[in-house]
Amino acid sequence: MKNFLVTLAIGATLFMTVNTRPCLAQTAVASTTVAAAGPTYTLTVVIQNVSKRTGKIRLGLANNAASFDGESFRTQIVDVSASGDLVVTFDSLVAGRYAVRLYQDLNGNEKIDFNGPMPAEPFGFSNVTMLMGPPNFGQCAFDLAENKRIPVSLIEM
Repeated sequence: MKNFLVTLAIGATLFMTVNTRPCLAQTAVASTTVAAAGPTYTLTVVIQNVSKRTGKIRLGLANNAASFDGESFRTQIVDVSASGDLVVTFDSLVAGRYAVRLYQDLNGNEKIDFNGPMPAEPFGFSNVTMLMGPPNFGQCAFDLAENKRIPVSLIEM
């Protein structure tokens, strides 16, 4: 019971914090291609633990703390398939540090819904499988210096 209460308190803190800034990928601008000097790479995101087979997954790719906490650097929107993991690619990325944040828009309103302070729709972050407080760019970030494939698990509260 104590673990449940601690988890509930951490989740409430996370989403009260998230509620004061753009929620995950919902306010991100459409994906754009920027001419890059030097080599570019492809990031493949494999979305796991999709239990609700409806709606769309909205992904935001951040390349610094500001784009993690606010408007995403790049975005993707994909339909949820009837089965299996979902695979999304971001092409033409220069080497650097990136982080992925996403949510499953179950009702098509283009924003993450909440039941009080808790999210009512599944969400996820790169490098995060269990929440221990609000994640930041540093916790979710990974280095991209070659083509890379990363898993992101959906979390449901």
